[in-house]
Amino acid sequence: MALPDLENVEPLNKSHIRELKEQVVGDGSLYNRLYSIFESEGPELLAELRELLPQGVHEDIHEVIHKMKGSSAAMGADRIHALTAEGVVVCRGEGDLSELEGLAERLEKEYALYCREAKRFLS
Repeated sequence: MALPDLENVEPLNKSHIRELKEQVVGDGSLYNRLYSIFESEGPELLAELRELLPQGVHEDIHEVIHKMKGSSAAMGADRIHALTAEGVVVCRGEGDLSELEGLAERLEKEYALYCREAKRFLS
């Protein structure tokens, strides 16, 4: 299983983001609250993934990728979600972790792209 081709996948799901922006939590939108967590948690999860991949423990790698998958779905980060969904399949099936080669680097690029596009979309 190869990592998915993201050419036709938008970096952010704008309709999902609009829905989150309309939901008010405290003195701000739900999206703004979740975005700050997503933005700070992303690099931490990527660092953890980079550390775990060479160790080859499916369960640990699955846990990190699954967290990324869930947060990306919640944030409308469709490209990140597509990549992590494939990673979950590999880990869950005890697949060959070499299939995840390059995943951390691609995710890092996608996190940066998402954050740039989200800021542009929301400004």
